[in-house]
Formats: sequence, structure tokens, C-alpha cells
Amino acid sequence: MWNFDDPKEFVLIHHFHISAIHTWGDKDKDKREKIRRSALRNFPRGPFDYEWYGFRIKVKRGVLGRDLDIENVPKLIIDTFSGEQIDRDNSTYNQMRIYPDDTLKYVRVIQVEGDFTYDEDNTEVWVFGKKK
Repeated sequence: MWNFDDPKEFVLIHHFHISAIHTWGDKDKDKREKIRRSALRNFPRGPFDYEWYGFRIKVKRGVLGRDLDIENVPKLIIDTFSGEQIDRDNSTYNQMRIYPDDTLKYVRVIQVEGDFTYDEDNTEVWVFGKKK
């Protein structure tokens, strides 16, 4: 198990919040663009030069919300920062290109956890780079 909190191994590239939970399915381009808008604040300048990348994702679903398949959450977030997907989406958020594509060569760890809340649905995302 990788420990993203080990500063000898990993660098925190970006941390952001989304005031919703987006899952893979219909209208994915719109959802990726919403995620990009949420991540835009304080987004670091590239280029990003790490051995590979990893994600920590925490979702909180409102107790009165509909049921959630948590495994459908990471796909949109991972695709959000893929250069290939940014191009396919014709996104104006070109600066969010962290890696060329979302294959194992570039994205190797995805940690996802979920819980319930009495507040609104929300997602918290950390993007890490593995030091070379």
C-alpha cells in the first residue's frame, strides 16, 4: 500500500473540493468540465514531471440522497487531468493537463472512500506525484 503522506516518496500536486458527487455515465464531458472548474482555484503551473500519479478521493453522500456506486466516482476525476481527454473534450482548461493519458503508465494508485453526511454531497480530491 502506498503512503501518499510520505514526503520522501510523494508530492501533493493539488487538493480541491467539489460541491457535488459526479459519477461516470451520461453527460461525462459536462461533468469533467464542472470538475475542472472546481479544481481551477490555486491550480499549480506545469509542466508536471513525476514518475507516475495517484489520487485520494473522499466522497460524502447526504443521508437522504439516492444510493451511490462509489466505484463510478474516480473515472471522471482521473479523466479530468488527462491530456488526451482534455483534447477530446475540446476543453478550455488546457493548463490542467497533468499526464498524457489515464493508463497505468501514468496513473497507478486510486484511493477512494465514502461516508454519509447530514450536509450536502461533496467530494474532496488530492492529486499526488511519485518522485523520480
